[in-house]
Amino acid sequence: MTLAAKAHYDAQRWGDAIPLFREVVRFDPKNAAAHHNLGLACQAGGRSAEAVVSLQRAVELQPSLESALIHLAAALLQQGRTTEALVVLRKLSRRAEDPLARRLYSARALAMEGKPDEAEKEFRRLIALAPQMAEPRAFLGELLSIRGMFEEAAEHLTLAIEEIPAAFKKLSVVKRFTQIDRPLLDRMRSLAEGPGLDAMARASVQFGLGKAFDDLGDYAEAMRQYEAANWLRGAERPDRAALVARFDRIIAGYTAEALAGARPLLARPACPGDELPVFIIGMPRSGTTLVEQILSSHPAVAAGGELPFWAQRERGWDVSGIDSLEAAKLSRVAEDYRAELRRIGPKALRVTDKRPRNFEPLGLIHLALPDARIVHCRRNPVDTCLSIFFANFAAGHEFAWDRGDLAFFFRQYERLMEHWRRALPADRFTEVQYETLIADREAETRRLIDFCGLDWDEACLAPERNRRTVNTASVWQARQPVYATSVERWRRYEPYLGELRTLLPAAEAEASEAQAS
Repeated sequence: MTLAAKAHYDAQRWGDAIPLFREVVRFDPKNAAAHHNLGLACQAGGRSAEAVVSLQRAVELQPSLESALIHLAAALLQQGRTTEALVVLRKLSRRAEDPLARRLYSARALAMEGKPDEAEKEFRRLIALAPQMAEPRAFLGELLSIRGMFEEAAEHLTLAIEEIPAAFKKLSVVKRFTQIDRPLLDRMRSLAEGPGLDAMARASVQFGLGKAFDDLGDYAEAMRQYEAANWLRGAERPDRAALVARFDRIIAGYTAEALAGARPLLARPACPGDELPVFIIGMPRSGTTLVEQILSSHPAVAAGGELPFWAQRERGWDVSGIDSLEAAKLSRVAEDYRAELRRIGPKALRVTDKRPRNFEPLGLIHLALPDARIVHCRRNPVDTCLSIFFANFAAGHEFAWDRGDLAFFFRQYERLMEHWRRALPADRFTEVQYETLIADREAETRRLIDFCGLDWDEACLAPERNRRTVNTASVWQARQPVYATSVERWRRYEPYLGELRTLLPAAEAEASEAQAS
C-alpha cells in the first residue's frame, strides 16, 4: 500500500495518494514516516489544515525528523498560524543538519519577530556565503518588497525563481510587466502547465501570471490563470451554513440594547490608553491598507498592521453573546491589548490595528475598549471580490477561491455590518467609502483625522511617502500616489464575473447580464 501511495504521489495524483497514506497511518499509527508522508501529500494537494495535523504527529513521534519540521512550518504559514510557525522555525535554526540552513531559518525567524534590519543582514550574509542558494534571495526579496525597495527586491526574486518558481508570485507584486517580459511569462506558463510543481507552487505561479497578464491588458488570459490558481486553492471550501449560524448568534447576542445594558456592569475606571486603539475593518482589499497608510502618516499615529490579537483571543471566548463575559477577564484582555499597542507605538497617541476580519468580534472589542475608534472601509462589492479572487491569501480565507462563495460571504458580511451600524455608538464608529476617498481625498482625510481626535497634519495627504513596513497584498499600491485606476476595475472583467454579477445594483446587473450573453 505504501508503494502504491508513493506512486500516486510521484505522479502528482494527490487525491488518490492521500486515502492510501491514511490507510498506512491507520495500520501503523506510531510510524512517524507514515504521518510525514500523509502530511506531504495533504500539503502538496492544497489541504494545509490536514497537513498540519499529520506533520505535527510525525514530529511528536520523531522530533528529529527535519523534513517534517520544514514542511510543518510551511503548512502553518499557509494556515496563517504565524506564532506556531515561528516556534518551528526557531527549532530548525537549532536542529537543521546544514549550518547554512540553520542560518536561513534563523533569518526567517528574525523577520517574523519584527526584526527586519537583523533579518536583512543575515540574508545578505547568506547570499555572500552561498550565492547559489535560492531561498535567501527569495526571502530577502520578500523582505525588501514590504520595505518598499521594489527594484532590488525584483532583482533577487528574478534570480530566485530559477530554483523556486513559486517566488514568481512575489515578483509579480513588485514589478509591472511589459511586452519585454513575454519570454519570462512563456517560461512560467510552461512550468505551470507541466508536471514539475505541486498544487501550491503551481497556484502561486498562476496567481503571478494572472497579475502579469492583467498588466499587459490581456484580461481573458489573466482570468484564465486566476481561475486555475483558485481552483487549486479550493481544496478547502467554506461551510456556508456554519457562517450564517455564527453571524446569527453574533447579531442576536450583541444587540444595541444588550451592549448598552452591559456597559455599566462591565465598567472600569478610565485608563490613559483607552483611546489608543483605532480599528480599521472591512472586507479584505477594501482600502484598509490605504486608510492605515494615511492615518499612520500622522506623526502621532503608529501602524500596527494586521495584528492577530483578537483572532487568537476569540478562541477562548464565546464571541456570539454577552452573557458569558466576565468583567475581570475582559479588563485583563483590554490591558493585554493596550500593552501590545504600547509596544508598537510607545509614544503614539493612536495605534492602528487593520485586521479586516475584526469586523466579527466588534461587540467583544467595544465592551473591552469602549473608547476605541472603529473605521469601517467599504468599496464597490464587485471590485472588492475580484481583488480578493486575484490575491493568493493564506488559509482562513476559504471563501476567496470561488466566485459563488465570495458573493455569499460578501452578503453575510454586509448583513453583520448593518447590525453593527445600529448597535455601536455613532461617535466611536465611522465609515470610509474607497471611491469617495479617491475622489475627494483631502476632505475625507480631514474627516478621518478629526474622527480620531487628532490635530491636522499635511503629511496625511502624501501616504506614499510613509516609510513604514507594509506586509499585505497591497504592498505595491501603498507606495504609490493615491490613484483611481482600481475604481470600477470590474468592467475590464465583465464577461467573467459569474456569480459576482449578483452584487451589482439591479440595473447594472441586468445590463451586464445582457452584454455577457
